[in-house]
Amino acid sequence: MTVHLSLPHLSQPLKLWEKLELVTGEGDETGIYTARIEDFVAEGIIISSPEFVKGHTLLRENADVLIVFTKDDATYQCHSCIKKHPIDGKNLYLLARPSKTKRVQRRQFVRVDMLKHLEYTQLRPVVDWDNLAEGQKWLTATTENMSGGGAMIRIDKELEFDDRLLIKIGFFPGQGLPDTVAGVVRRVFTLEKQIMAGVEYIVADRLVDYFKSDDLKRLPDAVKRFDRRAQNRLVSYIFQQEIELRKKGLL
Repeated sequence: MTVHLSLPHLSQPLKLWEKLELVTGEGDETGIYTARIEDFVAEGIIISSPEFVKGHTLLRENADVLIVFTKDDATYQCHSCIKKHPIDGKNLYLLARPSKTKRVQRRQFVRVDMLKHLEYTQLRPVVDWDNLAEGQKWLTATTENMSGGGAMIRIDKELEFDDRLLIKIGFFPGQGLPDTVAGVVRRVFTLEKQIMAGVEYIVADRLVDYFKSDDLKRLPDAVKRFDRRAQNRLVSYIFQQEIELRKKGLL
């Protein structure tokens, strides 16, 4: 029995019983499954019976799959095809030898399920900017998932695409991040009667793309401190959360 498999561009070899995430299908129709490595053979990787996690596409024989796994330094992905592999009269699952292995760069904003409390307020064109701090109504919400680029949040009052927000996320100051960031709504939908909003954080050098110069001057100073370096700190935090969850078998 072979106990590990080295792949190009991979910092550490794949090992027996390592957990893999298998993604099949495209876009919103993807299906996500997990499996463990049971053996390495000439044709590829023998895995345990894949377990369904979520999604809308069934994992069928000869289906193309994206394999996602995490090492100490990064998350990696590679391409393969799932097949049935007969051994000793049993049909086992085989991932054809992976190809196109690559490190998922942090700038691609790995998204992790995280339940975090936050407050947000909607910036309307008629807002009295001189009384921004006192005059705005702040609403509470929780995150469904987060990345270095934004968050999916559960809200009670529906927002609209392209709405501008100020967002206060409780754990940010503890990570050396500004207590308030600006955001723009990219997606609004309802999931099992819960209103969801996908929000992109606006980094400091892009504020001019979303706010007029006079309005920009009146934004809280904290918003202007969410620059690329701050975003990189957030990305590192999210990335470490993902690694810890995967080590615990929760992803």
